[in-house]
Amino acid sequence: MSRLTALDTQRVQETLATLRLRIEDRFPRSGLAELVGQIHVLSKEVEEQVDAIVRPHLGIRLAATVVSLLIVAVLAVVASQVHAGGASTWVELAQGLEASTSELVYLGAGFILLVTWETRIKRRRVIKAVSRLRELAHVVDMLQLTKDPDGVAGVSHKAAPHSPRRELDAWELGRYLDYCSETLSLIAKLGFFYVARFDDPEATNAVNQLEDLTNGLSRKIWQKIMIVRSANPAAAGSGPTRAIPRDAKPSLGTAPATVAAPPASEPA
Repeated sequence: MSRLTALDTQRVQETLATLRLRIEDRFPRSGLAELVGQIHVLSKEVEEQVDAIVRPHLGIRLAATVVSLLIVAVLAVVASQVHAGGASTWVELAQGLEASTSELVYLGAGFILLVTWETRIKRRRVIKAVSRLRELAHVVDMLQLTKDPDGVAGVSHKAAPHSPRRELDAWELGRYLDYCSETLSLIAKLGFFYVARFDDPEATNAVNQLEDLTNGLSRKIWQKIMIVRSANPAAAGSGPTRAIPRDAKPSLGTAPATVAAPPASEPA
């Protein structure tokens, strides 16, 4: 079977490690690089957490089995008493069961509680893990929040005293925003692992909401990228004349028209 037919936690971890190195090459000591490093550490725990979630809770299952056997035993005792009393109709059988109704109700409620308890425990673990990933997605959004493309597009007014510092040129801004989009995509992939082997509607819905969140944030980021590229063709790799090494960091203030960005279809 092809290795590309299913997501692999190891491959996602490798991608996160590589992404962190790429960000550090371009933006040393940046908050985004530090965040991706934290996500990489978290990704190493995902496989262990998923294994713990899908692992059966033997204690709960044993208790449910015991309760189910007690229910069968109570029914058997009631049936034997009715038979010994000579009950021959359903009415007489119902009258015989009436004396054990409360016991059967309690045992039945306990059995249902135990049967659903394991699923509820696993569901809480998934939702808690996914909530952590949602928080990380919002952190990514905060990091790119002040990366305004209006500055490189030349439509911003004079900066106010409390305006965010704009130290990135068009090419660097495009790379930074693209790294943010990649980070969001990888966060969504980590969320998928929690329900890949745990079929629960509520847990799956939580993961779907995480994916909707990351997709929405990524679309917002790509709107900024398109503004940068439309205002500065060199930022999209379509207008430079002087090539630079793939892993070299362009100096701040370099005119966009003199810098060759990597091809848009294969970002560095």
